[in-house]
Amino acid sequence: MRWSIQVSVVLSAIVTLPALVARQWADERFVMYMPEHLVGSRPWQLVGQVIEEIPLYLERGVFRPVSRLLFYLEHWAIVRFGTTTGISPSVAMIFVKIAVVFLLVTMAMLTVDQYRRASGGKATDLHWRRLYGLVAVLLGVSLVLYNPATHPLTLFPGLYLGTAALTLGIPLWFGRSWLRYRAGLPLRRMWVRVGSAVIVGALLASMIELAYLALPLGLLHLLLLSFASGDSWSAAWLDLFHSEAFLMWAMVVTGFLVVFIPARTAISQYCAEVSCYRGVEASLGGAALETFPLRIGASFFPIPQWTQVHLLKRLRSAPEFLLLGFAAGGFAYSVLSRAAFEREKDERGRAPRLPMLLMGVYFAAVVFFAAWLAAISGAVQDKGWDISPWRETGFTWIGWAVIIAVALTAFFDWLRDDPGVVVALSAIIAVLAFMTAIVNQADMASVNARLDTRLLNETGLLLVNFDDTPEGHAQRCGVLDDLRASAPNDSELRKMNLIATYLDSAADNIYGVVFCDSDSS
Repeated sequence: MRWSIQVSVVLSAIVTLPALVARQWADERFVMYMPEHLVGSRPWQLVGQVIEEIPLYLERGVFRPVSRLLFYLEHWAIVRFGTTTGISPSVAMIFVKIAVVFLLVTMAMLTVDQYRRASGGKATDLHWRRLYGLVAVLLGVSLVLYNPATHPLTLFPGLYLGTAALTLGIPLWFGRSWLRYRAGLPLRRMWVRVGSAVIVGALLASMIELAYLALPLGLLHLLLLSFASGDSWSAAWLDLFHSEAFLMWAMVVTGFLVVFIPARTAISQYCAEVSCYRGVEASLGGAALETFPLRIGASFFPIPQWTQVHLLKRLRSAPEFLLLGFAAGGFAYSVLSRAAFEREKDERGRAPRLPMLLMGVYFAAVVFFAAWLAAISGAVQDKGWDISPWRETGFTWIGWAVIIAVALTAFFDWLRDDPGVVVALSAIIAVLAFMTAIVNQADMASVNARLDTRLLNETGLLLVNFDDTPEGHAQRCGVLDDLRASAPNDSELRKMNLIATYLDSAADNIYGVVFCDSDSS
């Protein structure tokens, strides 16, 4: 499992390499410098800042103080890291992106491992080794950055993908308690666990709505683990209700409702008087039913992106991109050759059909709940037939990759290890990894050729490598003027002015001089 986590993160990094070092999008363009503007060198004051903002955000229909605090701290740390090392924020974000991919991959692998342990399977069995390897490869193969302006790997990765990792981790917490209960191991300091569960529930209710999915997924995970262990339908429910894990889940729900009910009551009163933030307006009507099927596979199935062969013309001046594609394909095939092919010393064991099926059910539920949460959002419904990535993309990516890996593992078993077919299928998957890397390269090459991309990257670089001379001020003021000139409408112009304001505050806090001093220039 550890090997699979490592190779999955490496392959994901290879196929998304140009997006790991990339510009900011949407509101992150100015939010990157806003925490520094708010508190300067005193990050602990962000706690008070978030508390002061709660009434303002309630009036707009959101209650996310915990997510906002972590969000502020992330961007404050990125800017401070950049000014200390001279590394641009666009480059420093690579650490955040790699970290959240690692967390998501780890949550997926640990979930697979809990189903194996519940069923009594051995990690050395051929079936489970194949599943680990296929999950590792498919997670990288399917990470296609369709529309980087809205993909959570390139837009607020710490917020969206980090929350997805946390949400998938909460059911693992329950599952670990259930496995200890089934093994007859004592659960010490139970009152501490119960108190922690209440706090965790309250924190989930204070985060972005993606975190709410931990509650239904947690209960479903416990029930499916009981089935995977061989319990009958009635025995599974009875065993579930008597376990400490169910008590912990109930306490998480209790803590969640204690915060969720008053917060949502206040929000409903505010939104009845004024129009709230469209992104959190929930609509359960016909528009949700029309949007739901689109979100089931939105931004995961990469066939539309792979057909963009016309983008390859952008790669003619960068042959190293093709080398990166071959690296992705070759790495994927080498992983599959180690995981998919049977060897003489392999332990075959009994094919774990039931736990594999139940695992597929769980990750299908991950996709279902995430797609439904997106479908009821007014902002997503406004997209119409657009299948661009959205906040739930991390769940869709993880869910479908594991589902397909489970199906391929069963397919390999059904083939009875026909070497020719196994080689052919592994080669096809390797080609898909090559295409994923190439399309991502082409998309990001197109993005990086834009004027606003160059200007946004330059502002961050000029901040962390500050030149307090008339020439330096002239260069920085010129970049800000170009940003304002590139704004296509008044809304974008206001955002460019926000960037200038926050950059002035950041430079003043760190260097004692504003970012753009027109008199000095």
